Amino acid sequence: MNEGKRPGGLTALAVLNFIFSGWGLLGIMGMITMIVVFGKLAENMDEQARTQLEAIQAIGRPMLICLLAVSAVSSILLLISGIGYIKQKKFMGRTLGNAYAVLAIIIGIVSAVMMKPEIGGGFTIGAIIGFIYPVLTLILLNTTFKEDLTN
Repeated sequence: MNEGKRPGGLTALAVLNFIFSGWGLLGIMGMITMIVVFGKLAENMDEQARTQLEAIQAIGRPMLICLLAVSAVSSILLLISGIGYIKQKKFMGRTLGNAYAVLAIIIGIVSAVMMKPEIGGGFTIGAIIGFIYPVLTLILLNTTFKEDLTN
């Protein structure tokens, strides 16, 4: 590979990281807002919203905080590794990209097992699709782009 020439696929991976990172951070803020607002408006909710709130509350506050914190770490890893892909940095790109992928797979499995279906738990089609990008990241970083992330 020519020095300073970044493969287009690596740039595309970086852009996807930025998109998914923003999406993840927005989801975390939405979940926090939903918990706060729904907790105050519980008596005025329809049955479906009340069922979702009860399912969230059933997880327990410590587990919910842990899940939100791990999701935040995952989103931050996506952002930093995306910057690493752009700069072709081995640690920022490859190491943190691999860390994100492993963490995302673990989060997906734990969420599927521990959360009720009302709030996205279980091995649904959405959960299975959620595994595609982390697995693809692991494959690409450790095969196709292995030699491109060297600095």
